[in-house]
Amino acid sequence: MPPRDALSQRLPLLAAQGLTVANRLAPLDIGWQGGQLVALLGPNGSGKSTLLGALAGILPAGGSVQIGGEPVAELSWPELAQRRAMLPQRQPQLFHIPVFQVLSLGLAETTPASRQNEAITALCQALELDGLLARDFSRLSGGEQQRVLIARTLLQVWPSLNPAGKVLLLDEPLAGLDLHHQLALLRLLKTLAGQGLLVVLAIHDINLAIDWADRILCLQQGTVVREGGVELVDEVLLEQVFQIRTDRIEAAGRVWFMPTL
Repeated sequence: MPPRDALSQRLPLLAAQGLTVANRLAPLDIGWQGGQLVALLGPNGSGKSTLLGALAGILPAGGSVQIGGEPVAELSWPELAQRRAMLPQRQPQLFHIPVFQVLSLGLAETTPASRQNEAITALCQALELDGLLARDFSRLSGGEQQRVLIARTLLQVWPSLNPAGKVLLLDEPLAGLDLHHQLALLRLLKTLAGQGLLVVLAIHDINLAIDWADRILCLQQGTVVREGGVELVDEVLLEQVFQIRTDRIEAAGRVWFMPTL
């Protein structure tokens, strides 16, 4: 029998078999390795948020989900929080709390303060939050609040703080961000994927998904339409799923899809 380490290296980091949510998500199977950025595509109501919630273990679902070969259903909440972080689309309002306290919610109490400060500094530089740490969270703009909540989520699985954290699930993290901060976040997520994390995000911008993702999973009415490399995105898929016609544009080794006027 191969050594346990060799087996773990071949196992998908995040896997699901027959995963289904009643009336919202048809049964599906996935197996994704670490070191990738996976984009979930599909129109509003297609099941992206439902899939993320089921993978995170926060929505009741049929079938099974494993993180690193461990069944999610058998993990305690603290164990699950250590292995994956989830940014939901809707966040509870936090009023009159300084930003640095919001960020601290993503940190384990046992982590040494020096390592916490190093991680917060690096993350705040990447997302340009340095000048907001002492600000009242409730007084920030919507885009600023979104960046803070993203940072809090990333701290939960930040490699130097939590080596066991391997899966990052983000529900429309680019919503509310200007283009500059969208690209800053995507660069950071790509860096984290390069360090071995599996990053799964719901995204509406098809062209950004093609530019930055390694794989896509496209949903329509709770059913997987396509899953695989980004080259699977084409005019036929976009017309089928989004009911729009597009023109394919290729330049400088890149591909874009523009709506046909």
